[in-house]
Amino acid sequence: MTRFTFAALVLGTYLLYVDGKTSFIKDMKTDVPFPPVNTQNVPGIPEGHLRPLGWQRKPEGKVREEKDALSPSTFYIRYVKTGRPAVMRGVLKEAAVTEKWEEDNYLKEKYGMLNMTITVKKEVMNRDPHTTKRRMLFRKFLMDYKYENWYLTSTVHEVMRKELPLPDVLSCGTYRDRLTEAEVWMSSGGTASLLHSHGDHNVHCVLDGRKDFILIEDQYQSVFNFEPTYPNSGSGHSPMDMDMINAYKNPKIAETPWVWSTLWQGDCIFVPAGYLHQVRAFGRSISYTVQFAPSVAYESLDCPDESGSGKRKKKEKKASKGDAEPEAENKKLSLADVEFMWTYSDGEMRLSDRALVPRSLRRLLLLLLRDGDQLHRDQFVHFYEDAHAHEANLTPTPDEVFHLMTPNNARVHLSRDEILALSENRLQSVCELLNKKEARVKDEL
Repeated sequence: MTRFTFAALVLGTYLLYVDGKTSFIKDMKTDVPFPPVNTQNVPGIPEGHLRPLGWQRKPEGKVREEKDALSPSTFYIRYVKTGRPAVMRGVLKEAAVTEKWEEDNYLKEKYGMLNMTITVKKEVMNRDPHTTKRRMLFRKFLMDYKYENWYLTSTVHEVMRKELPLPDVLSCGTYRDRLTEAEVWMSSGGTASLLHSHGDHNVHCVLDGRKDFILIEDQYQSVFNFEPTYPNSGSGHSPMDMDMINAYKNPKIAETPWVWSTLWQGDCIFVPAGYLHQVRAFGRSISYTVQFAPSVAYESLDCPDESGSGKRKKKEKKASKGDAEPEAENKKLSLADVEFMWTYSDGEMRLSDRALVPRSLRRLLLLLLRDGDQLHRDQFVHFYEDAHAHEANLTPTPDEVFHLMTPNNARVHLSRDEILALSENRLQSVCELLNKKEARVKDEL
């Protein structure tokens, strides 16, 4: 090897590490077989050894599918209440966004100047790949994501919400009032997530491309050495390399049942809180998720009856006044029509409510509680740090702010009854600290 060749190799490796560059357009094919069919078993070697998750045993079957529209109440009874995943085929096939967002030029013209959070995957020979977060203009991402090891994973920007439909199953009832966050995902080539879970329920909808899902019940967390995001978070991930399972070290994976589904444009999947899942994308892929907090009960007072008669009479009365009002009532809701706990603007995730009062703060605390009986200090501390964009040296500390609401500094949780009984004065003191965080640092690109 000449000195010049060696120097070029070193420089190329350095640039790959720093920039995550691939130099060539990535493989955009979407015809990858799934679930896998292992036909090359070698005697003495466990099935699926050093292969991706799913090769170690055959699936139990497909995730249950619904091909007809579900009412919010039926969705709750069949799936949310029972904690079962479900696929809703073609529920967004008529949505205009599925056609518009097929074109990068459309996204570049409409949203190109927005600051977005990008994940950069870096790979170096003989080292495990790792990822870093980076903020950049959306137009920069769109220009290079087919060549770079980049993918978009970000809370949906405020100005994007109007184009994204709210799934009909969340359009009324309890869960419309328990929406926590909407995220947008975009990538090219083959990408695969960690095996992970969320503390909230989520509905994941594909706008373009293909996504494969592997789903596993949460009782099998120990098989995958699951790690919580933080104590009492309700979410977590497996540190295992899901692209290369060591079947000798992890023999129980071959005994773990799993189900699967492949989603295409217009399809949505419901993933219950706590359910383990891995997501793989192929080609150009865009999707978004709507997360909503589990609740102890469900109410459907503002929903039409299953028969459709619940609001039919009201519509008939309105029809006599003209056609415009009934049409407005039938209008599909977008993410801009509902309130989330979190939003994204000025390059950062932030609380949607920027002027909290005791009543609205109490509501947020109950959302953090989900369907549990105790709000742990760790949950509140994480929430408070997120609300302050993880600033260093917060004064007072998040722990001290939590204890503004507790009977004494030794307490590490608040019960549901205690949250409901918190005085206006105590809540107001926390509101003032959260409302102070208004100025945001501008992105440097």
